[in-house]
Amino acid sequence: MRNGTTVLAVVHDLGLAAWFGGAWMGAVGLNGATIEVDDHTQRTRVANAGWFRWAPIAGCALVAQVSSAYALGRLMPSPAGRDRTSGGLRRLRTAVTLAAVLATVETGISGQRVVRGGDVPVATATISIAATPPEVAAAQRRLRVAQWLVPGFTAAIFVLEAIQRQQGCGQADVVVPAGSRS
Repeated sequence: MRNGTTVLAVVHDLGLAAWFGGAWMGAVGLNGATIEVDDHTQRTRVANAGWFRWAPIAGCALVAQVSSAYALGRLMPSPAGRDRTSGGLRRLRTAVTLAAVLATVETGISGQRVVRGGDVPVATATISIAATPPEVAAAQRRLRVAQWLVPGFTAAIFVLEAIQRQQGCGQADVVVPAGSRS
């Protein structure tokens, strides 16, 4: 890889790392740590404050990863003799990426529903108690599942890329068009 494709690969990898890492830290650290807030009605407020600070970075990371993956995919040749394997892995990676995007959108939608519930009593940012209003509890249930799907799917993207690189059909095979070499 040279020139623009190297930049695309770096943007791709940094975007995926931030997307995965932010989701993982949020599920484990931020949402989980809300149990430490003494006032049950302030637990979602604390989590939401953290997520609202992270949201612009997460959005940029997602866009960077998806757009650079698309651009790199357009530049990658189909390796001779590996068309079925390469195509199958690309389709699988695309499907997993779409699932990660959808799970990310779901965390945003469910999180907004929790926010709209206001300062209500909860066990944690994603676990309700008997006094939690039903609409907030429903949003928390969806959020509790989706928060784990995002790091799960983004980790799967890392795995699929490693497999592609091992099989010689990953980003290392990007061909720089003639005339753009330095």
